[in-house]
Amino acid sequence: MNLSLALALAEESDHFDRLPDEVVLLIFHSIGDARSLFRCLCVCKRFSCLVPRVRSLHLSLPRRKPISRPTSLFNCFTLFFSKFISKPLKHLCRIKPSSSTSSESNSLNRVLRNFREIDSMHIKLPFYGGIDQCGGVAADGFDSLVKWKAEFGRDLKSCVIMGATSLQRIGEEQETEQGQEDEQVELELLTEREVRLRVVWIISSLISASARHHFLKQILSDHPMLRSVVVSDGNNQGKLCMGKEQLVEMRDSMKESLMVVGSNSNTKTWLERTPVPELSIKMSHVRVLELPETGYKMRGATLVEMRAVSGETKGNEGNSGFDGEGEEKAFGEAVREMLKVKKSYAMTMNAF
Repeated sequence: MNLSLALALAEESDHFDRLPDEVVLLIFHSIGDARSLFRCLCVCKRFSCLVPRVRSLHLSLPRRKPISRPTSLFNCFTLFFSKFISKPLKHLCRIKPSSSTSSESNSLNRVLRNFREIDSMHIKLPFYGGIDQCGGVAADGFDSLVKWKAEFGRDLKSCVIMGATSLQRIGEEQETEQGQEDEQVELELLTEREVRLRVVWIISSLISASARHHFLKQILSDHPMLRSVVVSDGNNQGKLCMGKEQLVEMRDSMKESLMVVGSNSNTKTWLERTPVPELSIKMSHVRVLELPETGYKMRGATLVEMRAVSGETKGNEGNSGFDGEGEEKAFGEAVREMLKVKKSYAMTMNAF
């Protein structure tokens, strides 16, 4: 009786082992999460051989926990200075990524070194604060009304920003007379304060996008099979996208840089922000924009389209990269509607 039970248990335990490697790889591919797959490496020898062959990964980097410090008058002053003075200035003027970016890169590399055949990757960085609709630094958990998407190769090719001052369900608020007047106005001249706000959106988005571009360089050098990369953040405010052609262009520029500075130089220069080239900017603004497909109403809707002056002029194929559900989907509809607006502001921005 004990023998037959042992045989039955043995047969039952062999069911998964009977699956061919191709099927097990499909299961791992459907998991996708890099940290879960990393744990699978320790399960058995078979898993440790198959997991590194996964070709598509999704990895969310955790936030670093702040270090608790004793409270004192000096610490309170330091916290006040850091939160209300230093941090906003760093957010707008920072040229190099902070040490947290370096630690995130090291943590990412430790996980990814076990996956050598990746051709598609989505990295979600922790959200430490972004731009809010007032142009300030958004706190953690803030539901941002400014979204951006950037496309890079060697340098920035294009960047699209969709912003608003408010987003509400249609019918949730009673319309005032002023609101009804706004609905009849498709385009009004922006005030000086509103123009400054949009400039903050533009500069902040470009700095964040260029920092993410440099963040990818070490990853790209370690994973030559990569053909598609998306780098977003925990609050889904911004997204950097690179396809096969853009990654090839980036690899070529990295090789050229090594030839110039010499193969013995350190790679610290790779961790600096990528310079932003001279840009041509087209900005469309609508006071009130109704989105019937998703059932939202957007006030102060502004679409900013930026392209490198020296780059190739293409259509608007990259301008519909806002997806998701609920409010995220509303931003995609807003972009499509804003592209129909004929009147717009045109300007140029110098390289920085």
